Amino acid sequence: MKIDKNFVITTLQKLVRINSINPMLSSGTPGEKEICCYIADVLKTLNLNPEIQEISKNRFNVTAVIKGTGSGKSLLLNAHTDTVGVENMNDPFSGKISDGKLFGRGAYDMKGSIAAMLAAAKAMVDNKTQLKGDLVIAFVADEEYDSIGTNHLLKTLKTDGAIITEPSNLDICIAHRGFGLYEIITKGKVAHGGRPDLGIDANMQMGKILHELNKISQELKKKEPHALLGRPSLHIPVIGGGTEPFTYSGKCKIILERRTIPGNKDEECLAEINNIIEKLSEEDQQFDAQVKQIMWRDPFETSKESELINKLSNSSKSVLNKEPVYIGHAWWEDSALTAKKGIDTVIIGPRGEGLHTANEWVEIESVNELAEILYQTAINFCK
Repeated sequence: MKIDKNFVITTLQKLVRINSINPMLSSGTPGEKEICCYIADVLKTLNLNPEIQEISKNRFNVTAVIKGTGSGKSLLLNAHTDTVGVENMNDPFSGKISDGKLFGRGAYDMKGSIAAMLAAAKAMVDNKTQLKGDLVIAFVADEEYDSIGTNHLLKTLKTDGAIITEPSNLDICIAHRGFGLYEIITKGKVAHGGRPDLGIDANMQMGKILHELNKISQELKKKEPHALLGRPSLHIPVIGGGTEPFTYSGKCKIILERRTIPGNKDEECLAEINNIIEKLSEEDQQFDAQVKQIMWRDPFETSKESELINKLSNSSKSVLNKEPVYIGHAWWEDSALTAKKGIDTVIIGPRGEGLHTANEWVEIESVNELAEILYQTAINFCK
């Protein structure tokens, strides 16, 4: 079996040249409609029958199924089509090739993976490969924000295995961190700066919370690290309070980000914050604060002994001529959603650099190698 390398380059360049910035991250950007229409057209040229699903306005998934004979295990290949923004990028949609690298927003995260999945599907068609189980290829919206694409997909889809093709430098990723995002507000009492008898400073009240949160942050640094993910962490990416000098602040707001590892629970992380607020309220009757959870995403971990990882490892070794390396990712990915549905899940993607930065590129040969690994894994798993 040979991957069509010209197809890979042409497809990847066209994908990168399509603006698919997530509109939840950059206002006024187009979302996934154009890129999903392009992918659907490619699937049609492969004589596959794409299904385009509009999840919300200009937010789309596109899927196709290579049907098996009905007696084998089913496998999902999943990639997201949205990207982050292009601030500080000179030519974000160029698809320029230099020294075996293809540049542009989304080249690494994760249009290289999209091209690899399409190339693997093309190899199936070209070689008239007959699988026993179904192979589902899905290109989903919104992984960079709220994962509405994969959540929508999993409402009606359940496969035996899932490969999430996030960038991994062709290492096999078997774990990633989760996160919790929280809004905390302290309320004060607005008054003239010369009237401390009337004013309550919401910013000073928030300082008490920050002091307690820093204690938790320092304790997290002492915990036993996860073998692949290190320790959990806590930080404050956003803070703001008050309106002008010479006036007591009536309100202060922070956003708290808590990065988690397997074993950290949603309710436990929220309880830590509520315990701080309860403690400070007992110490000061004027203390007024509330916490609201904005988002929670579970961490992910799977066993190297799973059947899918065994098949993927063998395919990787065959293609790359070396033993696979098992890693963890510090960030969150849609793999946690498929795993939560009871689907045997793993992550593998191409080599490159520049995730979410101004100089993003993917190594073209690694896209070819990924396509071959996906092809071999599907044959060996869907039997």
